[in-house]
Amino acid sequence: MLKSIYIVTLLVLSVTRTEQAYQSELGYQPVARGQVSSELANIWQSPPAEGARWVLMKPDSDSEVFLRFVETGSQGNYQPMKTLGWNAVEIQAADPDRLSGQLDPDLFEIIGPPAFLTDKNNIRAMQALGPDRELLYFTHVIDPELTSFNIGTAQSWVDRVFIMVLGTADLEATTVFYRDTLGQAISGPYPYRVSVLSRAWNEPEDTLYDLSIAQLQEPFLIEIDRYPDAAERRLDTSIGLPYGPAIVSFRVESLDNVVKRTGQKAVALQSAPYRGASVLFLEGPSGERIELVGPAP
Repeated sequence: MLKSIYIVTLLVLSVTRTEQAYQSELGYQPVARGQVSSELANIWQSPPAEGARWVLMKPDSDSEVFLRFVETGSQGNYQPMKTLGWNAVEIQAADPDRLSGQLDPDLFEIIGPPAFLTDKNNIRAMQALGPDRELLYFTHVIDPELTSFNIGTAQSWVDRVFIMVLGTADLEATTVFYRDTLGQAISGPYPYRVSVLSRAWNEPEDTLYDLSIAQLQEPFLIEIDRYPDAAERRLDTSIGLPYGPAIVSFRVESLDNVVKRTGQKAVALQSAPYRGASVLFLEGPSGERIELVGPAP
């Protein structure tokens, strides 16, 4: 079973510009930077990524959940909520209403103003497009005890990623993969209104979509949305990975079962933030790239 979200890797056109935007507007701080090594590019099965610039950033809290921005020279076909794979990054925030009034509109375009997500009025969120048109949710969990899932709440002004949204055209195949290959329990599907998804497809706001949830061991979720049949698979950019949210790295307690099920080899990496951990790379049914980060060998 997946333990926690560890790193969300996004491909961007300019690492410098994106780093400055996340630092000035969200309070994220750089903790390491460099170029993709041949070893990491091979793990990602993307040799052209070797040499690409990257920066690793973390929120202004004690949470070791990172955003990693990797520079690419092309945008691919990523369209939030209209292409398959990792689509949205959901980040905990202390006050989405205040945040929405402070963000530089030239860097973060608000496409969904702050609103309560449930009838309990316990979760309030807004949606914005970041400097590379990546879809971000900024969410305040008012009382974690009143939520149906274990997700925690913000410990700083803008805190950690706590949910990743995955768009799929085949909910059954995705469920089977996460359950049988990764050993991850999946609940649902549930019929649910997803306003930002309806707006992307010009559907009525009350349209219901099938949605499943993977509760990780720690306070993190994967939200799996069934997208319309016209949703396209993401195309790779010039460095062999899709633009926008490209890879999600999950901590796991052991890689043994996944190694047996897939025949893939884990590789120990010394570079930040792995620090000797074993890493195994997979691709899911919707083209989503997955890194599993286990204990050091």
